[in-house]
Amino acid sequence: MALGVESASGICSARECTKAAIYRIDWRNPAIHRARQKTWLACEEHRSYLENYFMYRSFPYRVSAFVAPDQAPPQDH
Repeated sequence: MALGVESASGICSARECTKAAIYRIDWRNPAIHRARQKTWLACEEHRSYLENYFMYRSFPYRVSAFVAPDQAPPQDH
């Protein structure tokens, strides 16, 4: 895993993958991060691999569509 790849990169978080991400996976390790959540990105090819990583470890996670920050709709302040 490319731990530390920022979600703003838009690149899949699987090791050595350079494909564009289409999924966002928000997860946490409850033994270490009670409230802190991390985000990994996944391309179609690596989504199930990353999900299996979390399921095997019983980490809570949520998968959603990845929207690049420059493609997100503007927020009203």
